[in-house]
Amino acid sequence: MRDGERMATGSGRGGVLASLRGMRFDVVGLAFLAVLLDGFDSASLSFVLPSLAEQWGVTSADFTPTVVLTNIGVVLGYLASGTLAVRLGLRRMLIAGTLLFAAGSLVTALVLPAQSLTALSAVRLVTGLGLGVVLPGAVSLATAHHPDRQRQSVSVTVTLGLAFGGTVAGVFGSSMLASVGTTGVFWIGGALPLPLAALMARRLPAAPAPVASDSTAPAPGADDPATAAREARVGALFAPGLRAATLLLWTFAFLVFIASYTLQSWVPTLLTGYGFSASQAPIGLAFLSFGGVIGGIVLLLLAARKGIAFALMVMPAIGAVSMVAASTVGTDPTALLLALAGSGAGVTASQIGQLTLAVAMYPSATRTAGVGWAAALGRVGSIVGPAAASVLLALSLPGDDIVLLTAIPVVVAAVSAAVLWRLPHAADRTGGTEDAERKQREVTAR
Repeated sequence: MRDGERMATGSGRGGVLASLRGMRFDVVGLAFLAVLLDGFDSASLSFVLPSLAEQWGVTSADFTPTVVLTNIGVVLGYLASGTLAVRLGLRRMLIAGTLLFAAGSLVTALVLPAQSLTALSAVRLVTGLGLGVVLPGAVSLATAHHPDRQRQSVSVTVTLGLAFGGTVAGVFGSSMLASVGTTGVFWIGGALPLPLAALMARRLPAAPAPVASDSTAPAPGADDPATAAREARVGALFAPGLRAATLLLWTFAFLVFIASYTLQSWVPTLLTGYGFSASQAPIGLAFLSFGGVIGGIVLLLLAARKGIAFALMVMPAIGAVSMVAASTVGTDPTALLLALAGSGAGVTASQIGQLTLAVAMYPSATRTAGVGWAAALGRVGSIVGPAAASVLLALSLPGDDIVLLTAIPVVVAAVSAAVLWRLPHAADRTGGTEDAERKQREVTAR
């Protein structure tokens, strides 16, 4: 994989700058904004939980079904994205997903005054469906408009929207809670995607047809619905030369998402155990998410120089070390917040990077399914992690111990990335997607 990745990415800062030249910032910008609002909605639920628990007279652990069902909805959206992309097209799928999570956030605001955990959980399940469709749709549509040499940079840029959305939620969370309350947070989260969906409907172009590697003509079978549907199925991700890489990618995603969403879902709650008030707790989410932004930039530079798989060995290590630090700094707020920023840099960059690796690994016909399934397997981890953490919270385990335990899957994820980096056949995918597309069509034809 190593030589192939260098050919695909270039090297160093020059490689990054070269990948930015000619980038379609209209497409990338709209896709980025859709993912940013996706990240804001996901983070909103996290930072309002301590306040909701106080208002409703329950514990934060009582919101576990709400957190879990939100993530289940996202998983279902991810899994459906490949089929929906074939039936609706990437552009319409992205717009529909944006409208669905906007509606879900607005209905969330409507049901909050009832103080019903059941109603809130049901609404968040539907909201999660929309959130799950947006990310693979945005990444796939943006990368479809760019040549192979730019796809890693485009994927990282679009997916960074998740970290930016979480940062916005964390930075402005306390002021929003003070000014508009918990209900107002979701009114804002539901209102903002509506004009964006209208703008996407007006300005966002449809994805171009897959192009054969040796011509400017559409690839054979590109317009055949039966062929498109077959290549959008999960079985296409296990074609010869892809099987081992797919399994390792899924393992990596599952483990990284365990850590990422455990921290994202419970950091505000965990910080109350460190002496932060419920209104102060969102600052921890801000540091975690801002660290994710910095980590994404580091990932982009490191991937350009060494390749995305190599970067995915380094970033989890940074996250694991930072989580160990966060569990040992005691009650020093400055040291704790800096350690959380380092944790966010490592795990968020890993979360972004696994989607970037999926973009690089899979040919265009299977890319949406590949991105969707990798994200889905990761999001299964996002169900397991927060659910396990809620059990530990209910058992009154200290927050620093929970953070320390969360570092374990990150270490194992780094090992999975190291094995993936050494795979000989993966170079065909990460080193030259166009060549991989030709091989994939030959496999499909046989």
